[in-house]
Amino acid sequence: MTLSIIIVSYNVKYFLEHCLLSVQRAAKDIATEIIVVDNCSTDGSLEYLRPLFPQVLFIANKENAGFGRACNQGLHHSTGRFVLFLNPDTLVPEDCFSQCLQVFEQHKKVGALGIRMINGQGVFLKESKRGFPSFSAAFFKLSGIHRLFPGSRFFNRYYMGHLDAQKDQVIEALAGAFMLLPRSVLEKTGSFDESFFMYGEDIDLSYRVYKAGYENYYLSAPVIIHFKGESTAKSSLGYIRNFYGAMSIFVNKHYRGFKQLGLRLLVHAGIGVHAPFKYMADLLRARQQKTARPESTGIIIGTRASANALIPLLPERKDTSLTLLAPGDPRLVALLREQASAPVYICEQDLSFGELIRIVDQSRHSRLHFYSGNSIISGS
Repeated sequence: MTLSIIIVSYNVKYFLEHCLLSVQRAAKDIATEIIVVDNCSTDGSLEYLRPLFPQVLFIANKENAGFGRACNQGLHHSTGRFVLFLNPDTLVPEDCFSQCLQVFEQHKKVGALGIRMINGQGVFLKESKRGFPSFSAAFFKLSGIHRLFPGSRFFNRYYMGHLDAQKDQVIEALAGAFMLLPRSVLEKTGSFDESFFMYGEDIDLSYRVYKAGYENYYLSAPVIIHFKGESTAKSSLGYIRNFYGAMSIFVNKHYRGFKQLGLRLLVHAGIGVHAPFKYMADLLRARQQKTARPESTGIIIGTRASANALIPLLPERKDTSLTLLAPGDPRLVALLREQASAPVYICEQDLSFGELIRIVDQSRHSRLHFYSGNSIISGS
């Protein structure tokens, strides 16, 4: 077995459906096993997905074991020479895995690989490349100062803002949403530390890969979509506590003396001061997103057959209010930019995931929806 793909899922059955469809296409010519560890979902994930993907190994937990522990469960059942930890709210292009595996053939010092990620609106996700926590990096991150100097090596070290996101290069910390490692490296470094319930375990593993003498590598292309945080309520106090608590675990584990004391103080300051402001800001953002947007003629990208199957699934929308565009239409991206307020539905079965991701990346449209033939997920 060449590649083992381990996906930890929690209450995201439709996102996971789309993810698995893209993964199957990307793994077509690679000896691959797919392992999904379900953390006690209550949305009927297993009942819905098992019949659709009989070749996938589903592991059902009776409790939410957390991300790291569930990943380690999947690793225990895997046999591939390479292991990919992948989030369920991602879409990958057809050439993703083959391109990533080539990196390990070309760069023998690479111990772990991450990839350029965009969200469902085509916006680059800064966590695709990060630095290890330090006193200054933590301070500028928690205080928000890094936003004022996004390209600074000093002020935005946490997101390594001085590095070109369009360039392949060695970085410090990878994102657990897409983290590919040879099994031989995991045998030397160990897998995820289960002390982290959620968040921080990817930085911890990246740090151990680095300390073992390997490089953490950032691949700028191909690009994947990470819808980001569909498994987690970002405005919940539990999320905020887990995020800052993870940093505290990392600091206590890897740093000593004054550096540890200073970072611990910053972490507690972040929980006590920054977290409440973030909580209120996220609530306000969620409320704004629920505010009704002005209606506009909708757009379907796909064939007439797919459009006919999709239309009955759309609430209060008639065929006459929808414009059908062929996937290969050369005007497609330009039309989406012109129709910025229009809801757009992309039929995944009518184009490659590579082309779909290109459309998202280039159009930067804020109202994209993705239709699998069974379900619809939203990019916003």
